[in-house]
Amino acid sequence: MESQFNWRSFLWNINNRVISLVIGNDLSVLRLKKDFISKSQCYDAFVSAGKFEGEDLCINLYKYLPIKLWDILGQGDLPLPATMNNIVLALQKIKTKDNDINNAIRKEITSLTDEQIILEPLRKLVRINRFETFITVNIDNFLERAFAAENKHVNKSFNFSIPQTAVDPGNKKDKAIPSIFNLMGNIEGYNFALTDEQCFEYIFTLQKGNDAIAKELFDSTYQKNTLFAGCSTPDWFMRLFIRVISSERYKDSLKDKYIACDCTLKDKELLTFLENNSVKVIPIGSTEQAMNGNKVYKNSIEFIIDICNQCGVGGTELPNDPRYKEILFISYSRDDKSLAERLRNEFERNGLKVFFDDDTLQIGDRYNEVIRKSIKDCDYFVALISENAINDKARYVYDKEWRTAIVLNSFKDHSYIRPFIIDQTNPNDARIPEEIRNLNINTIKNFEDLGRTVQKFIRENSLTQIT
Repeated sequence: MESQFNWRSFLWNINNRVISLVIGNDLSVLRLKKDFISKSQCYDAFVSAGKFEGEDLCINLYKYLPIKLWDILGQGDLPLPATMNNIVLALQKIKTKDNDINNAIRKEITSLTDEQIILEPLRKLVRINRFETFITVNIDNFLERAFAAENKHVNKSFNFSIPQTAVDPGNKKDKAIPSIFNLMGNIEGYNFALTDEQCFEYIFTLQKGNDAIAKELFDSTYQKNTLFAGCSTPDWFMRLFIRVISSERYKDSLKDKYIACDCTLKDKELLTFLENNSVKVIPIGSTEQAMNGNKVYKNSIEFIIDICNQCGVGGTELPNDPRYKEILFISYSRDDKSLAERLRNEFERNGLKVFFDDDTLQIGDRYNEVIRKSIKDCDYFVALISENAINDKARYVYDKEWRTAIVLNSFKDHSYIRPFIIDQTNPNDARIPEEIRNLNINTIKNFEDLGRTVQKFIRENSLTQIT
C-alpha cells in the first residue's frame, strides 16, 4: 500500500468527473425503534445483527432483510449464519416460491419510512455533484431516494435484470444529469439477485456486454477511474466485479481503482491481491494503528464524510439554484492557477460543470488522453489569455490545449472557443494564435465581481437550463 493516500490525485479525479462511483450495501443502514422489532420471534437476532443507540437499533439493511424474511416466511429456528444467501436457500428448501420471496423483499423495502432509513451518507455523495455515473450492487432504492431528497435531477435508473431485460425503449438518457445503474437488479425493476449463484449469473451476463444496459454502462465508464464505496462483498465477487467494471486487466492498468469498504482489510488474502494489483485500498475498520501513515476510518460512512469535507461540500445545497447542461473546459497557465480557480468556482456556483486541470497528475500518455477527450467533449473551451500563457509557445497550455481546441474548432459550425484576457495583455498581441485573435475576446477587469462575468457568459451563450 502507498505510504500516504494521495488526496490531490483522488480529488483531481473527482473534480474532473473521471470517477465512476460504485456503491455497496455498507451504506444501506436503518434506524429502527425498539418497539418496531420487539414483537418479532427473531428479536434477539435483530439485536445481535445491529447496535443500539439509545432506544434505536441501527442495523444494516442487508442484515435486517434476511432475518425479516425468515420471520415472515420461515419455519422453525433461524438458519445461521443469517445471510441473504443462506436464508433464501433455506426458504427454497421448504418450497417457498421465488415470487413470494421477491414480493416480501419489495414490500419490506418500500414500506420503510424516511425516518427509518439513514439516508445522509448517500445524500452527501449526491451533493458532491461530481459523479456522473452511479453504479450499485444493492437491490434497494435508497440512492434514488437520496436524489429525490436533495431535489437533484437524475436519469431513470437502469435496472439490470435477468432473465428478462429491464429496458424501456422510450427512456432516453439525458447526458447532462447523472445516471444510476442497478447491476444486481432493483425492487422497482423486473427482477433482482439475492443468492450468490444469482449474483454470479448477473455478473456473467453483464460481462458479455450484449445487453443494452451493459453497453450503456461500459460507454459511461469508458476511460474513467472507479471508486468502490461500501462494497463489502465475498472475495470471489470483489475480484471478479472490479475486473468487469473497470474493463481492463489488473496488471499494467491505466485507470485508478479505489476501494473503501468496511470489510476488505479483514480479508488478508484479498487485501494482498488488491495491493499487488494496482488497487488503492483506503484503510477502513482496521484493528491496526494508522496503516503506513494513512488515516484509518471507522467505516465507509466516515470516509464519505471526509470526501465531502475535502470537496468543500456543506450540509445542504440550495435545491432551486439553476443548473445548466453545458460543460466548460478552462485552459490556463500554471502561473495563473489562483485566478483560474476563482473563475472555476464562480462558474460552478452558477450551476455549470467545469473540467479543470489542477496539474495534480503526472503529464503522460494517460493524462494527455484525458485532456484531449475533455477538450473534444466540452461545449465551450474557455481560454484564459495572459502574459504567462503566451510568452512561451512550448508551454502545455499553448502548444497542446489551445492547438487542440483550434483544430477541433475548425470542424464546428460555430466557434466553441471563448477567450478571456485576465491581465493587461493586448488582444491584438501577435503572440496570441491568429485563430483566437479573430474571435471576440472578453476581458476580466475585476476578479472581485466574477459573478457578473459568469452571468453575462450564461446570457450571451443562451445556456440550457436543467428543469
